[in-house]
Amino acid sequence: MNFKTHNKNFKLLFFSIAISFVTYGFGLTNYSLSIDSESPVYGDFSMDLGRWGTNLVRYRLFEGHTPYFTLLLGLLLLSVTAVELSKLFKLNHIYSYLFCAIFLSFPQMSYQLIFTMQADVVPLGFLLSVVGVNLFLQSTHNFFSVKSLGFFLASALVLMFVISIYQALIFLPIILFLILFLQSCDLEDFKFKNEFLKGIQFSALLILSALLYYISVKLLCPPVEGGYLSSYTSGDSSNRFSNFYQLWTNNLKGKFYYGERTYLLSSLIGMALLIKFGIQKKLFIYRFIALFFILLVPFFISFFITNNTNPPRIYVASGIVFAFLFAYFSKELKAEKIVVIACSLIFLTHLYFITQLFYSNYKIYNHDKEIAKKIDYTIQTKYPTFDANVNYVYFFGGLPYEHHEKYRLPNSEVFGGSLFSWDNGNNYRIVNFFKFTDIAYYKFIDNKETYSKIKDSMATMPIWPNPESVKMISNVIVVKLGAQKGAPLPGNIDN
Repeated sequence: MNFKTHNKNFKLLFFSIAISFVTYGFGLTNYSLSIDSESPVYGDFSMDLGRWGTNLVRYRLFEGHTPYFTLLLGLLLLSVTAVELSKLFKLNHIYSYLFCAIFLSFPQMSYQLIFTMQADVVPLGFLLSVVGVNLFLQSTHNFFSVKSLGFFLASALVLMFVISIYQALIFLPIILFLILFLQSCDLEDFKFKNEFLKGIQFSALLILSALLYYISVKLLCPPVEGGYLSSYTSGDSSNRFSNFYQLWTNNLKGKFYYGERTYLLSSLIGMALLIKFGIQKKLFIYRFIALFFILLVPFFISFFITNNTNPPRIYVASGIVFAFLFAYFSKELKAEKIVVIACSLIFLTHLYFITQLFYSNYKIYNHDKEIAKKIDYTIQTKYPTFDANVNYVYFFGGLPYEHHEKYRLPNSEVFGGSLFSWDNGNNYRIVNFFKFTDIAYYKFIDNKETYSKIKDSMATMPIWPNPESVKMISNVIVVKLGAQKGAPLPGNIDN
């Protein structure tokens, strides 16, 4: 690498870091706990989900998550990823900057970064996906040589680790390969035979990576938690095709989740490119197929989900597609001033959406802390002899979903989640929330004998914030938050 190239990459990296810090400035400087991040990290963290890569980073390396630092590290990793992606796609000059700005600010990524448990691990998976694809490309030169086979095996091992971080990340190398194929159609020396053989090799790579991951899970992890993973396919699958088509088109229109509105541009750019390809006629079928799957693959995971739970965080490849199509189309326009203005407007729009999302979560988090303080104050006032080391605390139900409506943005998924409402009330989450915020350190019920003492006494109790919604029964403080019982205690003690 010569000095000019090194200097160019450094400038692009500096720009990318600045863009990511501006984009997530509010989230960096105003910490707010998200759902799932309230739970302490133990040695078996994520292992029952087959995510031993997440366990390796989150537990073995960092021993949990750290406010500010975890998100900061994630942003740095994403910034490096943006630079590496622009190099992979051979984007130069202003177009590499456009790509990085759009990719780093696309709001879909915020649905991952709000999960502090994954805010640095998933960006690491993004970076390693690029590394894996680059290793694969090195292996395609004289494929059966020892050196190329070494690159191929190294690529498979890297992608195996990527899958072990978060299974949905398997779509990243697929989308990268499709984009590279589309770009290869622009080359004068394009040969379908060579690209077809490369596609076979890439398919073999994915199969080997998945096989290695399967073996690693069998060796390292306990039986995968069917209750969590299989719940995504527990619904009615009779209308799978029509349901997926509806969801896919909603995403293409930018209507599926808060902050996705600009994704409509990807669909419009795709249509414009198809018209262009049709006029040019050169390799139209190949280009059409590649572009179709580029727009399809980021959302294809939802085809297998039948319980209508499609969190935005699973669409990991959509930001890459949006940023690439914008940069790719911008090069065709050859109107730098116009595309810079357009990019600036898109970036400001993304900045607005992401700031609103994190601000919404911040307000809910602080509201939950105020509720927790009031509950603890009520307990301490009504029962001065309460001892957190002796007495149990049990939360029946959860606050109604509408309780936080004034803080919530439409279709904002986890950003609109309250620890007092999630799972219709979850003792494990709520008690851990009290501990995390250093408000109180309660004991939650861990045996059937204790629960049997209170199970018949809660039906007639009023609901919070009525002072009588807090009541000591035997040696248990019962706090009734809702009319219906929420998630069961660990081990189904309360069933």
